[in-house]
Amino acid sequence: MHSTLRGCALVLILVWFAVPSPARADFEAGVAAARAGDYAAALREWRPLAESGDRDAQFNLGLLYENGFGVAVDAAQAARWYRRAAEQDDRMAQAYLGEMYAKGLGVARDDIEALRWYRRAAELGDPAAQYNVGLFYAMGRGVAPNDVQGFAWLTVALENGAKSTGLLDLLTKNMNARSLAQARSLVDEVRQQCRLD
Repeated sequence: MHSTLRGCALVLILVWFAVPSPARADFEAGVAAARAGDYAAALREWRPLAESGDRDAQFNLGLLYENGFGVAVDAAQAARWYRRAAEQDDRMAQAYLGEMYAKGLGVARDDIEALRWYRRAAELGDPAAQYNVGLFYAMGRGVAPNDVQGFAWLTVALENGAKSTGLLDLLTKNMNARSLAQARSLVDEVRQQCRLD
């Protein structure tokens, strides 16, 4: 999932919608540099913006540090920048930070924190994060195992375009009729918790 998100993110960072401003010009200069493969120049443009609180620039610095674009790979720095963007409700940064906690990249492995960040991204409409919330409930990672919650989150994730791994089918086969009915009724509640952009 993370490599797929990273590929999408590298495309998405190249688009930024805002009122024209000097900060936008600096951001766009970083985008142009990244497109040209000059990640060191992108870093020079984005760092001041990130330090002043621009969540898009913060997310982009996370990508640069995670992937070693223009800098040495530094998972701790990547997590730091993702966190700063995630705290400003950047759903991709939240999903990436969740992944870092799930795998112990740049931070101590912590399933509770991973689930917390996945859930925040999921509620902002990120289908991959919704899938991960369902997975964590089904597997009992960071929370007591709960097939009903797992089913509901996986269903919503798949409705929103997440790729299936067959886990929902497996859960369905292992649930009794009462649990399955509870899970199906919970799907609407989970849909309402998640807003799609």
